Amino acid sequence: MTNQPTAAERQLAEETFFFCMEHIQEHFTIPFLAARAGVSPTKLKQIYRRVYGTSLFAHIRREKMHWAARKLDSTNARVIDIAEACGYDNASKFSAAFCDIIGCTPTAYRSFVRSE
Repeated sequence: MTNQPTAAERQLAEETFFFCMEHIQEHFTIPFLAARAGVSPTKLKQIYRRVYGTSLFAHIRREKMHWAARKLDSTNARVIDIAEACGYDNASKFSAAFCDIIGCTPTAYRSFVRSE
């Protein structure tokens, strides 16, 4: 079996990714997303990793934090409002995730990008 994803696998992974990003506030389980895609949870995880080179949840988390960074840069929305829009009901968990991906807290990021 080749390591390269087929066109159908790429489409399945992309549709799963776009669904998750369209519903950025929601938290989905692998079994739910797999059933939605018509494959087993194991198959979904394998396909997703083959297409994106990382796990589904790591990829979604990274993309949510990049989305949040764009919101911090382009709006005056409160950090907690952006956190909630990303599905976090706890500001400290959001801040920790943001810092893990972006490298600083949301407040520090906003200050930095606005000072440039």
